[in-house]
Amino acid sequence: MQTVSEIQQLIFEQTGIKTSVKKGTGSVKDYITFSPMFQSGKYPEFSFDWRREFAAKYPETIPETVFASGTQIKLHKTAITGEPIKYKKERKPLPFEQMKVMEWGSKNSQMRLDKACRKAAKIPLWQKQ
Repeated sequence: MQTVSEIQQLIFEQTGIKTSVKKGTGSVKDYITFSPMFQSGKYPEFSFDWRREFAAKYPETIPETVFASGTQIKLHKTAITGEPIKYKKERKPLPFEQMKVMEWGSKNSQMRLDKACRKAAKIPLWQKQ
């Protein structure tokens, strides 16, 4: 029987994907879910070949021991024990409107200022259209 942190470490070593761990609810309440965390500006997916190889390590039983998809791996709680590793989370970049940028005046005046700055900027010849 493996621990949750060992499985997280195995996933990270083999795929380079950090995972978050959640206990299932509802129809999957007997399962523990491993989901990829936001990394390098996107949510990575488990490759098809890797997840087939990973699922083959567990015997076929009723109820199923493992479910593996591109975005989640669910393991039955009888197959694993222990506590997960807490990875540091990356934040998604905010849209420009929500960024804390020094502005003056209204949104319309800010757009006029940006347009004037672009017009006054010296553009290299190779960038002109």
